[in-house]
Amino acid sequence: VCVRLNHHFVSAPLQCQLPVLTTITDKMAQYPPIEPYESGFLPVSTLHSVYYEQSGRKDGVPVLFLHGGPGGGTGPGNRRFFDPSFYRIILMDQRGAGKSTPPACLEDNTTWHLVDDIEMLREKLGISTWVVFGGSWGSTLSLTYAQTHPTRVRALILRGIFTLRREELLWFYQKGASFIMPDYWEEYLAMIPEEERGDMMAAYYKRLTGPDDNLRQACAAAWSKWECATAKLYVDPEYVQKAGDGKWALQFARIECHYFVNRGFFKYDGQLLAEVDKIRHIPTTVVQGRYDLVCPMKTCYDLSKAFPEAEVIIVDDEGHSATETGICTELVKACDRYRDACLDAELKGLSLTPAVGKHVTFAKQPSEPTAAAAPAPAAAHPSHSTSAQAKALINSTPMRNRGQARLDPAAMPVAGRRHYSAVTPVRNPHAHDHNEESHPTDTPGISNALHKKVLQPPGGTTHNIFG
Repeated sequence: VCVRLNHHFVSAPLQCQLPVLTTITDKMAQYPPIEPYESGFLPVSTLHSVYYEQSGRKDGVPVLFLHGGPGGGTGPGNRRFFDPSFYRIILMDQRGAGKSTPPACLEDNTTWHLVDDIEMLREKLGISTWVVFGGSWGSTLSLTYAQTHPTRVRALILRGIFTLRREELLWFYQKGASFIMPDYWEEYLAMIPEEERGDMMAAYYKRLTGPDDNLRQACAAAWSKWECATAKLYVDPEYVQKAGDGKWALQFARIECHYFVNRGFFKYDGQLLAEVDKIRHIPTTVVQGRYDLVCPMKTCYDLSKAFPEAEVIIVDDEGHSATETGICTELVKACDRYRDACLDAELKGLSLTPAVGKHVTFAKQPSEPTAAAAPAPAAAHPSHSTSAQAKALINSTPMRNRGQARLDPAAMPVAGRRHYSAVTPVRNPHAHDHNEESHPTDTPGISNALHKKVLQPPGGTTHNIFG
């Protein structure tokens, strides 16, 4: 399958050697595992040091992965959303999370500390602008960072939108998701005496920050298990067992609860949606599972109304987790589309006005490339192919420093699906391929992706709460 190099978008060249694109091999369309070429700790205060690592292409387009939680930490699989022959992949454990020290520490740990830490890391690594990628709480922090430092963000790739409004917190931790998962909710509820259940977050916080080590660890496990159980459309027993990791559960539960009882340390409820105009010029793609119980689609829909320029992809048969096949596939596709847009800009030889953070436009592009593109070898996923024209340029273009301009958001290639008025997506009853997409019908600016699957995952087991 050959990628056409004429998306009709406005862009700026990256002034670099074009990489040989890596192909995808596994069923989730992720890139093969890689190891970091650099890792270390950045002292961000007299108390906290945050872990960071770099992998992929040393002179590639920088992309920052912001993990969820808060408190979730990063892992090796987080590197695999990005083409390592194109992206300079940067992972960072936020304060108290993952390998950062001290673990599970709540002192000097707020959203605004994390925003400052991101800037400190950017400056340390000598990066002018970067793509920011985040899901769940990672989307919250991505939006916050972009609104605080909009000139430093080339593009946003987000998943499972969470803006930390009070209604979002109450849905998951007080009343709402409990109606869908009452069996797992009962375990979460059992840790708190009945007289304190009117504010479950406050009750958990008292115990997660209290002096009783055993109670603190038990509450951390119960809090974490509730989220792990609801993270996917199908309950994943292996993922639920993650709550049994005492260190991780304590980091995750303590830091999450700390942020949530303090309402994210935002100036007012709904701040991220109210101030989204600050970033509407930034190319943005959102991937959202329709049946996301942790970060329900309503928040994503509210963001799409406030931010109509954003590309929104609804995965109709998935939940919250980035490891679900459909969501993972769409995230990789989004990263690849940005990659292809950058390569397209280089191929077309557009001139660059070197102004960080400014909206730059160029002359209209020709409808066809100047040279015919030869078919590329078939790849595991159509979006991971490149043309003979690009390969020729790879071998002939000298290495240069990459440019600093962002692509025009109106010119970014979209997901390749049609847009219709709001009606129910049409599902293809004859589709058998697990990744075959339906012909979607959806609201303007929102695309629906359907990754067909059998009702029970292969090897899955039935969970009957009634015995």
